[in-house]
Amino acid sequence: MSALAKIKVFREHLFLAGPWNKRAYYHHVEMDSEYTKTNIRALRVGVYIFSYLESNMTIFKYIQAILITILIFLALSNVSVAQPAIGKLEVNKGDVISQKNENGDWSVVKVLEVDEWPDGTFTAHCLTFKPTKQKPKMSNIESLDVFSFHAPIDAASFSTGWNLIGNSIPKNSELVSFTEYLRLTDFQRYAKITNQDVNSLVSEANAYYKSAISAGEKGDHREAISLYSKAINLFPLFYEAIDNRAFTYMDTGEYSKAMSDFNQSLQVNPNGLSAFFSIGECLLKLGKYTEAMEVFKEGAVKFPEKNPLFKKFYNKAEALSKNG
Repeated sequence: MSALAKIKVFREHLFLAGPWNKRAYYHHVEMDSEYTKTNIRALRVGVYIFSYLESNMTIFKYIQAILITILIFLALSNVSVAQPAIGKLEVNKGDVISQKNENGDWSVVKVLEVDEWPDGTFTAHCLTFKPTKQKPKMSNIESLDVFSFHAPIDAASFSTGWNLIGNSIPKNSELVSFTEYLRLTDFQRYAKITNQDVNSLVSEANAYYKSAISAGEKGDHREAISLYSKAINLFPLFYEAIDNRAFTYMDTGEYSKAMSDFNQSLQVNPNGLSAFFSIGECLLKLGKYTEAMEVFKEGAVKFPEKNPLFKKFYNKAEALSKNG
């Protein structure tokens, strides 16, 4: 099926939906260990972003740094189930805090922003530094090597064992990665802090989207892909553009790239039938019949109204797998 046949109607009102990233904080996991529950709170954002990086390798290094930082600071911190209380450190925007580790090195963090969530927990968006042997002071912080320019960490992790060194308002240069994080996870907030108008960004993205459709109609697939990419870059949650870029990749036989886009689309729109089904189609084209069968089997359950279609393609993949 051509990209044109699969183009979906653009629904502009979806662009003004609530922040995508809030869903990341409510992946409830039943665990017996209270320590594990605390870790889950701290890793909610990281786990969600990790699933996203599978479909968006262009930000792999940035996200990898986030995940590694979270794990390291959970290991170094004396994580407690209790929330910060009187006599324990409570972090604020601009705070620079440190902790002496068992090996004698010092861990240093600068808090870029603190978010409070409906469940009563706090997330500290942090600039983290590589461990240093010298006791940190405000006067030597800028000489430290940065480990990660942005890592979202459960603020409760800093409630014990950490000490306040001082406070300084985050510089614009320190907020670059945090701003990029917001662009990918909370678009309205991103637009606000960058002094951009959401409606203007949406309108510009839609213009690129329409131009991409026109290019596709003319058979200029490369131009269409380029224009879809510009629309997505302006508005990362534009899953219609992500889907259509993926369909265009299918038209050019680039099935791995198409699958990457479909996975990215499903992170934004988890109930996307076309994206889910098309992943199975791409796997068939790539000769990965067993994986395709798994997709179609799951799709038959996930989308019961399309059960016959998924079963038909499951049988097709099964037959191809038996024929080698």
